Amino acid sequence: MAPVRAGLASSLAFTARCSLQGIPKNLSICVIPAKAGIQCLCTSGVLKSLDPGFRRDDEQIKRLFETPIREGGDIMNTMTAAQPPMLPAAPLVIAGFWRRLFALVIDLLMLGALGMIIGTLFFGPLARMGDAAKLIGFVIALAYFGLCNSRVFGGQTLAMRWLGLRVVDAQGGVLSLPRSMLRYMVLGVPFFANGTAFNSQWMLTSTLGYVLGCVLALIVFGGILSIVYLYVFNRRTRQSLHDLAVGSYVVQAAPAAARANFPSIWRGHLVAVAVLALLTLGAPAVAKRLAATTSFAGMLPMYQTLSTQPHVMSAQVGRTRLNFNGSVTRSMQATLRLDAPLSDDSAMAKRIAQLVAKADPDIASEDTVRVTLVYGYDMGIASGWKSHGYSFKPAELK
Repeated sequence: MAPVRAGLASSLAFTARCSLQGIPKNLSICVIPAKAGIQCLCTSGVLKSLDPGFRRDDEQIKRLFETPIREGGDIMNTMTAAQPPMLPAAPLVIAGFWRRLFALVIDLLMLGALGMIIGTLFFGPLARMGDAAKLIGFVIALAYFGLCNSRVFGGQTLAMRWLGLRVVDAQGGVLSLPRSMLRYMVLGVPFFANGTAFNSQWMLTSTLGYVLGCVLALIVFGGILSIVYLYVFNRRTRQSLHDLAVGSYVVQAAPAAARANFPSIWRGHLVAVAVLALLTLGAPAVAKRLAATTSFAGMLPMYQTLSTQPHVMSAQVGRTRLNFNGSVTRSMQATLRLDAPLSDDSAMAKRIAQLVAKADPDIASEDTVRVTLVYGYDMGIASGWKSHGYSFKPAELK
């Protein structure tokens, strides 16, 4: 509360009374409003420290303040200072869709720029790491979002600070560091794990591989679909999967006095997330059924052969059909990711094409065999590739 000063006449009267009763004149008095009226406080420290000769007890000081000080016939120490009514603190406002999306895009662009710098400096080592390079990108992203969205940096990434957003808990406070780290892990793991190469044959033919495939499908596809669905359709709380996991909200930045009064998520969204999870659990079963078909089964030996070639980290094979102006072009395609800068090696490309032709019993029906050699890195936050495509006629590969 702001101090209320007595009038000049009251100050003179009080000084005179202090002189008569032996109280030092240099005693600093502050008059502030209280519930019952005006309350006087000594602001110069302990009375005895002001004047060693002053030995009045507290009762004398109390009687002094209780004695009316008159100014123009009015009793000054009995007036009550009118106080304005205390207004309730404004509630925190949940951040809108576009502002939050814009902040995320800015943060990802900054992380991408950092990843490109790292990739330029360490292109070769990152390329030889293969999918393991994503771990570096994940650690960088986890450190950035985990630290910034916690109480360490006030619950704000750089983009959130610029756009006036903050991550808070249900009480309006900032998240602890472990809680913020967990929040980003729920968000980041599905996206960083997406596209990671696994042994397809083992996952399709063994029980343990099938179980692992179900877990990966739930984490990757179920996680991504749930995150996107909640972000777009959960308009009431704007909480996505990672927010629900730790009970966080993204709000417009407000003074500390703002109160948290968040609505509850519509239960229909939780049902939708559960349905998405069940659907993704069926993905390995669909893949296993496709693997049993004639066309797909014929590609498995080809895939196994290409995956074991020198400098090949992962391989993809498939058939394409291109219909243009009534003309159909059939081709067998093989894409190989290398651990060495051999994307311009035409001899290697032809050797791979010959292996494809040898493993494909229907090679005679194909118009071309296309081989793409790829050398580069993918950190999740940034990627860089050098690739070269080669086309061969089946007759050239005999």
